[in-house]
Amino acid sequence: MKLPTVRHEDDRRILIEWNKDIPMARSKVLIVKKKSVLGKHYHNNSDSIFYILKGKGICTLKRANSSTAPVTREWLFEGDNIFVPRGVIHRFELWPDTVMLESATEPYNYEDEIQVTD
Repeated sequence: MKLPTVRHEDDRRILIEWNKDIPMARSKVLIVKKKSVLGKHYHNNSDSIFYILKGKGICTLKRANSSTAPVTREWLFEGDNIFVPRGVIHRFELWPDTVMLESATEPYNYEDEIQVTD
């Protein structure tokens, strides 16, 4: 689900708040070198929030463990921000030179990254 961002600007700087009221345990920057598909997994114990700092992509979301859950596809452009709750399969198709920020509510745990094949 897309979340709003808050932008503050004056003659000194532009400040963009892309995460509010969600406690985070880790953050990372993804820099896309060539058109790529990333993700296609879900987490049982961690929520994530993604912010497109530069570039564009498509995010596909679907509730895991449900054959009747709807699939959501969202175009993401610079300044867009999307929240992915635990238990939701997330897949990103990202274009070259895209820079995406991610924060998650739990430290990285390899065992909590459940890959999806289909």
